[in-house]
Amino acid sequence: MDWAFLKKDIQYIILNHFVCRIPSWHLRKIFYKGFGMKIKKDARIGIGTIIISPEKISIGHRSVVNNNCVIDGSGEVIIEDDVSISAFSKIYSCTHKTNSDFFEYTTNPIIIKRNVWIGANAMVLDGSILNEFTVLGANCTFKGVSEKSYIYYGNPARKLKKRNLNKTYRIDFHPHFR
Repeated sequence: MDWAFLKKDIQYIILNHFVCRIPSWHLRKIFYKGFGMKIKKDARIGIGTIIISPEKISIGHRSVVNNNCVIDGSGEVIIEDDVSISAFSKIYSCTHKTNSDFFEYTTNPIIIKRNVWIGANAMVLDGSILNEFTVLGANCTFKGVSEKSYIYYGNPARKLKKRNLNKTYRIDFHPHFR
């Protein structure tokens, strides 16, 4: 028996069938940190969010992961400060090699820099870097490196227009029961 896989399976069940349903953010945060996730004091993860490989996920100050998202940290996920990830979004830092004779699994880190906004039901794929002030529109699928301060839409995501911001902003979102 492979004990490492068994341990990961048990961790998955605890986090994604029990912990993610606890209606208090403060209690969920204790479990996430206990499983190795690095979460700044004023960050939030919404109820119903699926977490895979929490020990390879870090979330910066005031960043918000809304309800029912998926964050797969298998290849590492770094979310910097003041990032807003809308409901039902997915972040996958892993994939399979399409030309592999045995469906080889591979991981690549994802970096989401400050003041990024990921729209509802958007997907960020392995190896992506979302630079400062990037916006991913709802339902878009992104893989690659975004240009700073641009808005992306579609599937696959393509650059649409410049996001005109004069300075960084701070997210102020403090719900206790979701």
